[in-house]
Amino acid sequence: MTIYGYTRVSTMEQETNTSLKSQRSIIEGTAQANEIEGKIVWLQDVGVSGATEFLMRKSLAPKVLRAGDVIIVAKLDRFSRDPRTCLNAVHELKQRKVSLVINGHGDVTSPTNIMGKLMLEIMAVFAGHEREVIVERVTRGQRAKRAKGGYGGGRPPFGMVSEGQGVDSKVVEDKVMAAKISDFNWKKGLAKDFLIYRMAGLRKRGMVPRKISTWVENRYSIKISHVTVRKLTDLFERTNLNEQCAKAQESKKFAKSEIRQAAAVKLGLNPKRFA
Repeated sequence: MTIYGYTRVSTMEQETNTSLKSQRSIIEGTAQANEIEGKIVWLQDVGVSGATEFLMRKSLAPKVLRAGDVIIVAKLDRFSRDPRTCLNAVHELKQRKVSLVINGHGDVTSPTNIMGKLMLEIMAVFAGHEREVIVERVTRGQRAKRAKGGYGGGRPPFGMVSEGQGVDSKVVEDKVMAAKISDFNWKKGLAKDFLIYRMAGLRKRGMVPRKISTWVENRYSIKISHVTVRKLTDLFERTNLNEQCAKAQESKKFAKSEIRQAAAVKLGLNPKRFA
């Protein structure tokens, strides 16, 4: 029999705080409270979502769980934050005759722990709801922050860098990259927009993205992958095409309006009604 202590944090930053340490302390206490004696083999997942299927996580996927093994978890939400995957994982562990002990719920795979099973099912629903609330709150906050020109997290756009920390962080032009684009001479726009314009022009003339990335590195000493070149130039061309389509539709609209107004004048009608 092997006793596993499972700990999890959802973001890489949490690895440095007391979350993992506190989970270990709770697991050790839970083992003593449930009279589980023996050395604990620690399994740790960092940067793994609670919605990920339990047995498919990085620390668990390579493990061969055998009948009689025990897994101890400090909190239900460390085990799972999705009701469906939670109950599926418990069922799978039962099939393998592996015990799952969760602090506050006991051995939820035991057929005699009826109350623990009931509480697990109820709390799994609440954990799933809490996860959805957190995701919605984070998404709303990021959108509001971006709307105000702030940095909502993730990789900054091409030619931009993040500045500041926490709620004060924002994206600004990468001055180092801008300084390398020595032939930038636009009165409006940023240096990185000029570079994208140049790359789009080369691609329009038949140069493939891989050669364009080499050209950029040779001319400006800026490293850029051919994949990024393709994405940036595709977006540039798509944006320009949409703008041209919008202008064409607008001019067509005005043309139709002028024709209608001219016809209205000939018929002695008020042309403003047909503008």
